[in-house]
Amino acid sequence: MTSESNSHDDQTARVGRRSRFGRAAAATGLAAGVALLCAAAVPASAATTAAARPAATPTAAGASGHLTGAGSATSMAARQTVAYWTRARMLSAANGAGVSVKSAPGAHSAPAIASGPTGRVAGTGPDQALKGPVVHIPAARDGVKPEYGSVGSPWPGATNEAPVTTTGRVFFTTHNGEDWSCSASTVNSAGRDSVITAGHCVYGSLGGEVPGEGWHTNWIFVPGYNNGYAPYGVWTAKELWVPTAYYDNQDEGDDIGGVVINTNAYGQHIVSVLGGQGMAWNYSDNQFVYDLGYPAESPFNGSTLEYCTGSEFNWTGISSTMGLPCNFTGGSSGGPWLMSFNGEWGYINGVNDFGYSSLPGYIFAAYFGNNAGSLYNAMANL
Repeated sequence: MTSESNSHDDQTARVGRRSRFGRAAAATGLAAGVALLCAAAVPASAATTAAARPAATPTAAGASGHLTGAGSATSMAARQTVAYWTRARMLSAANGAGVSVKSAPGAHSAPAIASGPTGRVAGTGPDQALKGPVVHIPAARDGVKPEYGSVGSPWPGATNEAPVTTTGRVFFTTHNGEDWSCSASTVNSAGRDSVITAGHCVYGSLGGEVPGEGWHTNWIFVPGYNNGYAPYGVWTAKELWVPTAYYDNQDEGDDIGGVVINTNAYGQHIVSVLGGQGMAWNYSDNQFVYDLGYPAESPFNGSTLEYCTGSEFNWTGISSTMGLPCNFTGGSSGGPWLMSFNGEWGYINGVNDFGYSSLPGYIFAAYFGNNAGSLYNAMANL
C-alpha cells in the first residue's frame, strides 16, 4: 500500500556501531537510569555465549529485515513456536523486571523534527470473519466512555472491536534463552500482514541486558490478549524489521520495529480478520494521543489492555524522541500512540520505548519521521 503522501527514503548515513545509548544525553540534572518498557521472565534455558551480530536480510531503503524461518503458520517452526508459548509461560512473562542502564548527564540533544513530507495511511476494519475456534472472549463493555488522564486504566470498550482486536501482547525469546514480553498493534497495509512495535522488541541487546546482539526468536503476537488467553489466536512472525539506523546503533530515536505476520492455518491475513490501525509520520510534535499497551510491572500485571491519554511533547534529553505523561511500566514497549483517534481507529504516531527511574509517570518514544515511513513502506507489500 502506498501512503497518502509519499515520504522520502531515510538518507541517514550508516556509521560504526555504538552502544545502545550512543545518542543518549539525559537532560541537565537528570542523571538517572533509562528503562526499556519491556518485561523479562525467568530464562527458559541456560544463558549461552554472546552471539555474533547477525546479518540483516532482506533489506530495503532505510530498513533492515530478517527472515524468521517460520515461513507459514503450518510450518514446523511456526507450530513449535506456538506450542512453546503455553498459558503458564505467557503468565510468567508478565512479572519480570524491566531493563535499566545508566545514561550520562549532558547537554540537551537535537529535538525531534520532521525529516521529510508528512505521510499517512488510514486504518481499516476487518472484511471477513475469523475462522477457527475462539478460546476465550471476555464480556463486552459497550457504552463505557474512556476517560482522559495519565494514569493507566483498563480499556473500557468492547472486547470484540478495535482497538482491542488490533492491539496485543508480544512474546519472544532472546538468543541467550530469556523470555520477554512487549506490546504491538496491527497496521493497515497492502499485504494486510503488518504489525508495528518497538525496535528492541524484535532486535538488539535490550539495553545491554542481553549479551551480544540478535534478532529475537519464538516471536508471537496475541491480539486481544487477556489473562493468558488468546481470544483471536496466536500469530507467528514471518519477517522482523527495524530501521537500518536502529540495526546499526540501537539508538532511542530509531527504536521502531515492524513485523510481517504469517497468515493463520486457514490462510487468513491478520488485518483482514481483525482490522489494522492507520500510521502517520513527519507530523507535528504536539499531537493528542491515546497510548495503549500491556504494562506488566507494578502497579500493573500485564493481564489486560491498558490506556493513557495526553499530549506529546518534544523531549530533548535524547535526540529525536517524544515524551508523554503516562505511568506505563515494563511490558508496554511497542504499544501504539494513536493520534486522531475516534475510539476505535486512529493513526500510530509513536510507540512506547523507554522511561526514567527518576522520572516516574512519563514515557518516551522515537519520533516517527522518515525512519517510520521507510520501515512501513519496506513491509507494506509483503
